[in-house]
Amino acid sequence: MLQSMRENMPLVMWTLVLAFVATIVFSWGMGGFQGSQGGLDGVVGKVGDTEIMYDRYNKLVQDRLAQQRQDKPDQEITDQAIKQVRQQAWDDLVRVELMKGYQKKWGIVTSDDEVAYAVRNNPPEFIRSNENFMTNGRFDPALYQEFLRDPNQTQVLLAIESDYRESIGNQKVIDRVIQPVFVTPQEVWDEFVTTNRKFKAVVATFPLTNFPVDSGSISLSEIEKYYSDHESDYKLKERRKLAYVSIPLVIGAEDSLRVTETVEDVMAMLRQGESFSELAKEYSEDPGSGKNGGDLGWFQRGRMVKEFDSTAFVAEIGQVVGPVMTRFGAHLIRIEARDLNGTQDSVKASHILIKYGIGPDTEARVSQKAKDFADAAGTDGFEAAAQQFSLTVETTALFPYSEAGTIPTVGALKPVMDFAFSSTGDKVSYPYKTRIKGQESYTVFKVADRAPAGVTPLAEVESSIRGLIIRQKQEEMCLQAAQQFRGRLGSAEQLVPAAQAENLKVDTTGLHGVRDFIRTIGQDEAIARQLLALAPGQLSPGLANNRGGYVAAVLEVAEADSTQFAAQKDQLTTNLERTKQNRVYTDWLKLAKQELLVVDNRYLYYTDF
Repeated sequence: MLQSMRENMPLVMWTLVLAFVATIVFSWGMGGFQGSQGGLDGVVGKVGDTEIMYDRYNKLVQDRLAQQRQDKPDQEITDQAIKQVRQQAWDDLVRVELMKGYQKKWGIVTSDDEVAYAVRNNPPEFIRSNENFMTNGRFDPALYQEFLRDPNQTQVLLAIESDYRESIGNQKVIDRVIQPVFVTPQEVWDEFVTTNRKFKAVVATFPLTNFPVDSGSISLSEIEKYYSDHESDYKLKERRKLAYVSIPLVIGAEDSLRVTETVEDVMAMLRQGESFSELAKEYSEDPGSGKNGGDLGWFQRGRMVKEFDSTAFVAEIGQVVGPVMTRFGAHLIRIEARDLNGTQDSVKASHILIKYGIGPDTEARVSQKAKDFADAAGTDGFEAAAQQFSLTVETTALFPYSEAGTIPTVGALKPVMDFAFSSTGDKVSYPYKTRIKGQESYTVFKVADRAPAGVTPLAEVESSIRGLIIRQKQEEMCLQAAQQFRGRLGSAEQLVPAAQAENLKVDTTGLHGVRDFIRTIGQDEAIARQLLALAPGQLSPGLANNRGGYVAAVLEVAEADSTQFAAQKDQLTTNLERTKQNRVYTDWLKLAKQELLVVDNRYLYYTDF
C-alpha cells in the first residue's frame, strides 16, 4: 500500500496556507540552474534578495502542465493556457518567497513540536484523498498512523514536514496581517436585514429615450464648465507609445510537406495491413478521438464540416478514404457502420487527423529573423533595420501603465508593458510571440513616444463631454417628469390608472432585496433602499437613474424573519470576516511586493511570454 502511495504522489509539491475566502495553496518546484540558457544567469526573478531560478520555476510550470494533461487528457493545452499556468506558477512562487521574507523580517519561528503535531493530526489532502489510506471509501486515521511509523517512508515524511513548516509559518504571517479585522454585531444584523428584507412594488417608468436632447443645443461654455468641474476625471498618467515590427508565423512549404509525408506514411502502413485503430492512437492529432483509436461515434448528415461530411456519407462500410482536406488538416476516414432507418442518414466513423500547423523549422526560422532584426535595429536604428528587412513599422496609441499589461492593438503582454515604462533612449526589445489583429507573429518593440502625466486636452474629450451633458440633461428631465407625475397623485391606488392614462409603462416587480436586479429599474441599491423605507400602500417620490425616471407604489414589504437570524448569524459573521480579511490581505500583498521589491525577468527566457 505504501509503495503504491509513493508512486501516486502528486507531481507538484504543495504548501497549504489557510486564508480567508478559502484555502490559499502555494505550489513550488525545486532545483537550481544548471545551464547557461543562452548566456543568461538562470535567474528569472527576485523577491528581495532571494533569487528565483529558471530551473525551479520551469519545473513547477512543467509539473502543472503535466497535471493538466493527466486530469483532462481529452483537452488540448493551448498557448493561452500555457501562459496562464506560467503566470499562476509565478504568482505562487512570489507569494512563497514573500511569506519567507516576512517570517524572517518579523522574527516568526516554527518549532519542531508545532510541525510534529500538524503532521500527526492534520494529514495533507493528497493523503486524505488517496484510496490507499481509505477504508470503505473513507479516510482511515489508523492507516495514516501506520504510514507515519513506517521507517521506509522517511523521505516522504521529510517532504511533508518541510511543507508543514512552510505552511505554519505562512499562516502566522497571514494571522498577523489580518489580526486587526473584526466584525461588530450591528454589522452582522445589518447584513442579515439587507439580505433578507424584500419589497414588491408597481412602477411607472419614464424612459430616457422619451426625452431627446439636440446635441447642437449644448454650448461650448457648458462643455468648458463640465470639464473644469470634473478635471480630476481627465487627469492622465504617464503614457507610452510603442513602435513595432511583426514577422508573421505562416504555414510554410516545410509544414505542408510534413503533413503530406505523414499522411503518405500512414497510408502505406494501412496498405501493409496495420490496424487503423492502432495507427490512430499513434499518429492522429485529434486529442479527443485519437486515444480511442480515432473513433468519432455516430453522427448525422450535416454534423461535420462540408468536406468531411460529403465524403463520409458516400464511402462504403470498412473503406478507408482520404486524405480529405478540411480547415483542421488532413483526414483519413474509415466508415464503421451506416444507419439508414432513421429520419436522417447516420454513420459511425473513425479518422486519423494530421493537423496543419506551424512546424518547428518554420518557428525557428521566423524567430531567428526577428532576433536578427532586433540586433540590426539596436545597431542601425529601428526604421533603418525595418527598411533593410522589408518590414513595416506600426505604432500603438498612447497608453498608461497597467498591471494587466494591456496595450492597444497588441493586447495583454505584461513584459512589453514593463519594457515600455522601464526602457530608456532607443532601446529595442527582445522578440515576443504575439497575436496582433488575429495574426500570430514574432514582434520587436521600441518606445516611440513618452508622454508625461497631465490633463487630457479639452479638444480630445469635447465630444464625450457633450454626450455626458446630454445624458445628464435627459436624467434631469426624467426626474422632473417623474416628480410632476407624483405631484398629480393623491394616493397609491391612483398610480396605475393615471400612468395608463398618460401612456406610461407600468410594471409590477417581484419580491426584491436592495442588491437585486429589478427588471424596470436595473440594479440600483440607492433606489431600492428608498423603496424599502416605505410601508405598503405608500408612494415613492419621483426617482431617476441612468435608465429613466420612476414613481413607485409599494405593494408589499417582506420583513427579515428575525427568528432565522440565529441560524444565519455564524455564517453571516464568517462571510463578513472573510470579505474584510481578503481585502486587508490583498492590500497588504501589494504593499509587500513593493517593500521587498519583486523583479520579474521571465521575458528574458520566453519570447512568447
